[in-house]
Amino acid sequence: MQNSFHRYLFGFYKKGNMRFISHLDLQRLFKRCIKRAGIVPAYSNGFNPHEKINIVHPLSLGFETEQDYFEMDTETPYETDFLVDRMNLALPEGIRFTFCREIPYSSRNSSSITESSLYEAFLPASQNLNIDGFIIQDRVVILKKDKKTKKMVEKEVKNWIGRIELIRESEEGSTVSMLLRSAPNETLNPVNLLEALCAFSGAAFDRESLRVTRKDLFARRGETLVPLSRYYEQEHQNG
Repeated sequence: MQNSFHRYLFGFYKKGNMRFISHLDLQRLFKRCIKRAGIVPAYSNGFNPHEKINIVHPLSLGFETEQDYFEMDTETPYETDFLVDRMNLALPEGIRFTFCREIPYSSRNSSSITESSLYEAFLPASQNLNIDGFIIQDRVVILKKDKKTKKMVEKEVKNWIGRIELIRESEEGSTVSMLLRSAPNETLNPVNLLEALCAFSGAAFDRESLRVTRKDLFARRGETLVPLSRYYEQEHQNG
């Protein structure tokens, strides 16, 4: 029965060489971590049962993160500090769980309520970015690869940009902060946006040297976007 399950939301960071781990490899890592920690997850029904876990809105390969989220369902209740301590013992350098809290169990997971991601990106050798001119265009168009045809296609994304601003600029390059749409089937990749910004500004764009860090994920509570770490806390207060 659904109400017999317990759902736990974890925060975690992924830095350094761990930014090169793929989504599938990260799933395998977390499954091994759970097993080594002696934790028993809940399993799905059907011919091929699998652990009921969820990495909320997985990152693109090569991105670092300061605050990402992972969910796990269990049938047995656990102390949240115990889960963090035991699971961190089984993780390699560069990735750690930062917190855990039990959240209400639902058939919908946190991926379904996530709306935006906050990113910070360093663009080596990119200077004089015309962010104001770029954002006031009637249309903001990026190039992205179509999943079916594998061809590059244009996509209008102005409504998916919550905020973009220059944080720092030096001879080494520019650091930009971006709040972008990150929802099911509506995700704006910051690399594609930055490439379009540099093209518009006549600035250099080095995809290989670009460093992108996701700072947090956000869900909507009324008219306000709140970090996913606070979403369920606020829900509990309102309930």
